Amino acid sequence: MKSLRLLILLLIPFFSFSQIQGEDEVYLGGDRIEPQFNGGGMEQFQEFVNTHFDHSKVSKPGKMVAAFTIAIDGSVQKIKMIQMIDSESAIEMIRVLNECPKWKPASRGGKPISVEIKYPMVFTEKKQAKKNPTLPVQPGNDSQSKPSDFPELEKPLNTAGLEVKPDFPGGIQEFYNFIGKNYQVPNVRNLAGKVFASFVIEKDGSVTEVKILRDIGHGTGEEAKRVLLLSPKWIPGMQKGRPVRVMYSIPINITSKK
Repeated sequence: MKSLRLLILLLIPFFSFSQIQGEDEVYLGGDRIEPQFNGGGMEQFQEFVNTHFDHSKVSKPGKMVAAFTIAIDGSVQKIKMIQMIDSESAIEMIRVLNECPKWKPASRGGKPISVEIKYPMVFTEKKQAKKNPTLPVQPGNDSQSKPSDFPELEKPLNTAGLEVKPDFPGGIQEFYNFIGKNYQVPNVRNLAGKVFASFVIEKDGSVTEVKILRDIGHGTGEEAKRVLLLSPKWIPGMQKGRPVRVMYSIPINITSKK
């Protein structure tokens, strides 16, 4: 059997709420709090899975996606496999999830809510290390490669189909926390709605090309742009072993203090 290594894509886990309709988004003003695992977020859960999952159960490269619900008491329920590589690895994933300790449940308005997570795992062949391995080329050090050799690297890519998604230091929840701490909600009575923004995560992890796709007035769009441009550098996305520019979008849910 070929040796396989496990990659868990941090930006891919999708949260969908059984009691809330809509996409994953940032809520300001303490409106929503994501579930936590062992005092942290998806990184701690990833470590748990990677530690307990028996990689020898995976027979070939591929991708599998598991879905489960974090109930209001923090327990993992309704485990199912959405995509499988083979039955043995799927059974192993179900076993690991059944052994998962309780989470701190998600909440909204101070009340616990159940949340469904879709969790992908990608397995690739582990290549034999070379004596002089080629490291990912960073911006400014690409003098030996012509842009025409990798034309897809010069324009922003969508996260769909990307081999390695960009990741914010500490995980996506830390990015949401960063926005929540820095965004100044306008002092407008009963102001509520969503600001939709897009931006590019560059090869060096910096955030550029921030565009406000929709706002609710009162400077909410300008403030979102200001905060996003203050973002610390991300861990860039990777394609074919090289950093790439990635297009990312996010909705910010705003509720002013009454």
